[in-house]
Amino acid sequence: VVGRLIYEPLIARPDKLYGGGIGSSYQRQGLALSKHFKKINFG
Repeated sequence: VVGRLIYEPLIARPDKLYGGGIGSSYQRQGLALSKHFKKINFG
């Protein structure tokens, strides 16, 4: 087992939802490798 997620019910509805409307940083980003990988240019 590498990891496990446990989803817990919320006590109340959140005031704000995650997304571009509140300036969420990771909204609509594509897949990317970690900063610990070196970029290799082929060409």
